[in-house]
Amino acid sequence: MINMTKTKCHITKATKLLAAASILGLAGAAHAADDGSSYDTYVYFGGFYLVPDDKRVPTGNPGDSFGVQAGVGKRLSDRLWVEGQYFGSTIETGGSSGTDYYQNGFGVDLQYAFGQRSEFTPYILAGLGGVYNDVIGSSDDKFTPYLNVGAGFTRAIFGNEQLRLRGELRAIYDDYQFQGQDGMVDYRAMLGLEMGLGAPREVVREVEKVVIKEVPVERVVVQEVAPAVVLDSDGDGVPDDRDLCPNTPAGARVDANGCVIEQTLVMRDITFEFNSARLTTNAQRLMENVVSFLRSDPQARITISGHTDSIGSEAYNLKLSRDRANEVRDYLVGYGIDANRLTALGFGKARPIASNDTEIGRETNRRVEFRIQK
Repeated sequence: MINMTKTKCHITKATKLLAAASILGLAGAAHAADDGSSYDTYVYFGGFYLVPDDKRVPTGNPGDSFGVQAGVGKRLSDRLWVEGQYFGSTIETGGSSGTDYYQNGFGVDLQYAFGQRSEFTPYILAGLGGVYNDVIGSSDDKFTPYLNVGAGFTRAIFGNEQLRLRGELRAIYDDYQFQGQDGMVDYRAMLGLEMGLGAPREVVREVEKVVIKEVPVERVVVQEVAPAVVLDSDGDGVPDDRDLCPNTPAGARVDANGCVIEQTLVMRDITFEFNSARLTTNAQRLMENVVSFLRSDPQARITISGHTDSIGSEAYNLKLSRDRANEVRDYLVGYGIDANRLTALGFGKARPIASNDTEIGRETNRRVEFRIQK
C-alpha cells in the first residue's frame, strides 16, 4: 500500500519551495531594470534534483533522484521569451532494486522575465511537451504528454553579462498511467549556467522630451585680459620686481626680499677631474653663477669646504680636499671677488654624509660645500 503521509509530505515540501521561489521572483521584479537583456538568444544547461510523485514507487518511499536539463531561448519581446528544452532523469526507489525509471523528454515553454537577464532577474514560465517513461522490469514503457509551470532567476557572474547563473523550480504534471494510477506530479529544483549567443543588440531606452524655450537676453561683451607674466629669473621664489638680491645660487634659501640667508649649501655640480684639483668645464660654467651672486650681494662671505670619500690614505685625501677648496677660491678671486670674503678649508674624508661602502655613498661624500655668512 502507498504511504499517503509521505506522499503528502513530499508534495507539500515541493509546493512550498515552488511558492517561495515564485514570491521571491515577483518581489524581486521591483528591483529589476526596464531595458531587457542585450542578447536575443541564449543556451543553458544544468543539473536538477527530482522529487517524484509517490505513485511512481510501489513502496511509497522514493530515494534521491537526479537529472540533467539543457535548452535554448529566443526573445519574442522585451520581456517574453520562448524556450525549447531537453531533460533526462533517473528515479530511484530507495530500495535494493535500484533505478525504477529512466525519463527523456522534450518541451517548449513561454517565459516572462521581470527585467534584465544580466541583473538579478526573476522569471515565471509555463509550457508543455512529451516525456518517455522507461520503467525497469515493466511493459508500461510509453511516451506521454506533460504540462509544467515554474519560477526562477538569472544573474550575471564574474562581471560578464554573457555568462549567467540560473536557478529554478518546476512542477510537472506527467499524463502517465502506471498500475492503475492516473497522472503523476513531479517537482524539480535546477541550478545551472545560461550563456548569451551572438553580438549584443543595441538597447533602446525611452527618454523624456524636454522643450527649451528661447528667451532673449542682453548681450554682454567681456574683454579677456591676459594675466601678467611674473618673472623669477633666479628661481628663488621671489618675483624679479620684488627681488632685492638677484642671481641667487640654485637651491639657496632666501628671505622675503630674495636675499640669501646664512646657511650651508652642498654644491653637487662643482666637480673636478679624476684625482685632481682642476675644475671640470661644466663646473667652471656653474662657478660663473656664484660669481654673479657674490657681485650682487657684497655683504655675503663664503667658507669653501672640500671633502673626499674614504678611498686612499688620510694624508692624501686631506691634501686633495684642501687643493680643491683653494682651486674654487682662486677661481672666484680671478673673477674679481675680494679674497677677504673667501676662506678655503679641506677636511679630507673626516666628515662623510653617506656610507663609504657603496659607490653612490662615496660619490655623495666627494663634494664642495659653501657656508654663506653675512
